[in-house]
Amino acid sequence: MLISSKKVLCFAISALTAFSVCLTGCGKDTQSSVSATEKTTAVAASQPVTKAATSDEQTQEPTWNYSELKRKSSDISENLDAIITDNKFRGTVYVKIGNALEYIGTNGFSDKDRHTKNSTDTCFRIASLTKQFTAVAVMQLVEEGKLSLDDTIDKYFPSYKYGKKITVKNLLTMTAGIKDYINKDGDTNTYAYNESQLEYKVSAEKSAKKNKKAVMDWILDQELNFEPDEKYMYSNSAYFLLGDIIEQVSKTSYEKYIKENILKPSGMMNTGFEGTDKLAVGYQDIYDNAWTLYPGVGYSATGLISNVPDLLKWVDALCTNKLISEKSFKEMTTPYKGNYGYGFVVSKDSNMISHTGKIDKYNAALAFTKDENQIYIALSNYSNSSPINLFNNIQKTLAPFYG
Repeated sequence: MLISSKKVLCFAISALTAFSVCLTGCGKDTQSSVSATEKTTAVAASQPVTKAATSDEQTQEPTWNYSELKRKSSDISENLDAIITDNKFRGTVYVKIGNALEYIGTNGFSDKDRHTKNSTDTCFRIASLTKQFTAVAVMQLVEEGKLSLDDTIDKYFPSYKYGKKITVKNLLTMTAGIKDYINKDGDTNTYAYNESQLEYKVSAEKSAKKNKKAVMDWILDQELNFEPDEKYMYSNSAYFLLGDIIEQVSKTSYEKYIKENILKPSGMMNTGFEGTDKLAVGYQDIYDNAWTLYPGVGYSATGLISNVPDLLKWVDALCTNKLISEKSFKEMTTPYKGNYGYGFVVSKDSNMISHTGKIDKYNAALAFTKDENQIYIALSNYSNSSPINLFNNIQKTLAPFYG
């Protein structure tokens, strides 16, 4: 069935809103003022950042008024600039609709002390968007015959008392029942990390390896929230375990596997786990309860750093089957319980897929259609910058051009 643009656009926003539970380490959404020097900067997109959309987009999305979008693109860009400023969103924002509109806006500082402003190339922690990369790595190993989604995880964690009950697929689809090491029972306003004493077992002084072991030991020592496959509950712990499984199967570190098998083939040269001088400094609002991400704690659940240009390469690599087969990507983006696929939230009646994330002082959101006709990205290094509020207002600006 053909989905109207109005329905697709509304889902892009509603999916992000509904899936705000994926904001790992979510705190209060209290806003603070933006200084007068933090002006929004729109980057002209006369040279498209993404590949050109296909010529039959208008037949695929008949309710978009592409000609009007293109004609009023300057006015729309000005409106989007104002939305970013009014919403006190500081970071980088990207919006694409076919060949008619491509917008890139930046706001705020990447480093206040050095008076360096956020730019198109600024890197941010992308938090739970990391899970997409972990899921693709799993599917690559499945395609190579090295791993089965039906494997029970006692194969990889033989001393784990619930290992025989939980499959790799349960981990991917958040149906394992495993307690979340960051959020308490799926509640993004309550940190299990704080209440579990885990915060006292990891530190900036310890190595990533030691911190990772502390988190792993905590996860494997917990009781289940429910019987595996009974229901959906978001859990960062599930994807933390998947990282270790990837290491065991590939016989290399998770970070190296992602770099060699995903980032390099996709041309994502500004994406990684640590050590980039382009990473924006994170800023915490006085009323926000964000916490510091120590080495090894984010890992395969929330550990990646990236920027808008690289995430556009990521979307293209997924949609053009550069990393996994069309069959595997379709399986990844088929909604299971809770409309969650493998590392994505997916509409039951649309090809729009998305995810949001929050970790440390950083916020991230990505939504796109499989034909790459619509792409929405928001990355921020300010703890109280809400991608959800931002996209709700962007929807209102674009509303006159569809339906």
